[in-house]
Amino acid sequence: MTPEEKFIFDLDGYLVVKNVLTPAEVGELNALADEAWPGEYEENGLRRTSRVSLWGPASQNLIDHPKALPYMVELLGPKVRVDHDYSIFMRKGGKAGRLHGGQTMQGGVPGDHWYKYHDGMLRNGLTVFTYCLSHAGPADGGLGCIPGSHKSNFTVEIPDEVRTYQRTAHYVRQVEAEAGDLIIFTEALVHGTMEWTAEHERRSLLYKFSPGHSSWSSTYYDTADYPNATEQQQRMLAPPSVGRRPDTMETGE
Repeated sequence: MTPEEKFIFDLDGYLVVKNVLTPAEVGELNALADEAWPGEYEENGLRRTSRVSLWGPASQNLIDHPKALPYMVELLGPKVRVDHDYSIFMRKGGKAGRLHGGQTMQGGVPGDHWYKYHDGMLRNGLTVFTYCLSHAGPADGGLGCIPGSHKSNFTVEIPDEVRTYQRTAHYVRQVEAEAGDLIIFTEALVHGTMEWTAEHERRSLLYKFSPGHSSWSSTYYDTADYPNATEQQQRMLAPPSVGRRPDTMETGE
């Protein structure tokens, strides 16, 4: 991460990394989604399914995409592991829930939602890497958040009408991104899905990562489901542990 990227993530709790996926990769993933999961929309205008990493080689490669992996290591440590993955597809008028998340110990937030800084090192609990397969312009909707709330001491005081988007608040921001961009945010950030207002479909693939010693999900990946996984991906897919856990990223040594 560049010094400015560290500043932005520390300030806002999220970061948009431009052009992580090439146009060819975006096209391949969209075609793969059409083939592997042509599902119908729910009444709320949402389509969501888990384990998109099993769709095919292109989605499996997002587990440790070479442009994303350095950010994973920087933000979660050298033993980072993939926790779970899923998709969020939305059509115009689609809605999905409320603002949620925030730091551990506030309002019953799970114990893996945290952000720390010490001696030049950024560290997080559960962290989201959202690969954007479509663009989200101003007022399109999609990912919304309260920048800086990952360090707030008063997130339990956010009014319910703001959390449910019934009242507009100046401190809630819709995150803008282009197809191919990567949105990274810590689950310690208060965030949610805002109503999708654009004519085109929202397509996002969310891969969530944890430090090597922890897990949000109650189930783990089975490497047998990924027979072509590289050694690095196998380390990424391994269940949480502490003792003798190897570093995730290949060093080439």
